[in-house]
Amino acid sequence: MKKALLIVALLTLTASILPAFDNTAFQLSLWAPKMQLVPPEISITGLKLNLPYGSNCQITGLDLGLVSISREQSSDLEAHVSALQINLFNSTSGSFSGIQAGLVNLADSSNGIVVGLVNSTRNNANGVEVGLVNTSLEFHGLEIGLVNYTEFLQGVQIGLINIATKSTLPFFPIVNMCF
Repeated sequence: MKKALLIVALLTLTASILPAFDNTAFQLSLWAPKMQLVPPEISITGLKLNLPYGSNCQITGLDLGLVSISREQSSDLEAHVSALQINLFNSTSGSFSGIQAGLVNLADSSNGIVVGLVNSTRNNANGVEVGLVNTSLEFHGLEIGLVNYTEFLQGVQIGLINIATKSTLPFFPIVNMCF
């Protein structure tokens, strides 16, 4: 027990000193932005724990917890997540790359593997999406879900309802593809 308290105290001390820099290796957040070790504009390169809610503009590494939100902080600091991100709710108002798992996954653009009940990308999505509902403006790769919706498809959709509005075949059940 004493070792655990000592480790938490050292991590807290280290994280309280690091806001003087542009990034830190550890973020512990109870409720962003007031109850987290470092402010949202500090980049996390390492481990981010959201217990239950954390917010940082840029994350590289491992992002775990209940709710993770990455928002643009200024015109100089664009939101970007490059991580293994496992939370119940993930939202990035910028680009995501890596592996994302949660009940709901939202991003402006995504590259990688996204797994959840609802996966929604406002612009371009590249890679693999697996969920009940997958939506994007433009999708490149493999989508597996009950409902798959995109305007521009370059790849394969597998699901009960597959919609690619601006393709040769705008709707096709079970398997839809466009190359």
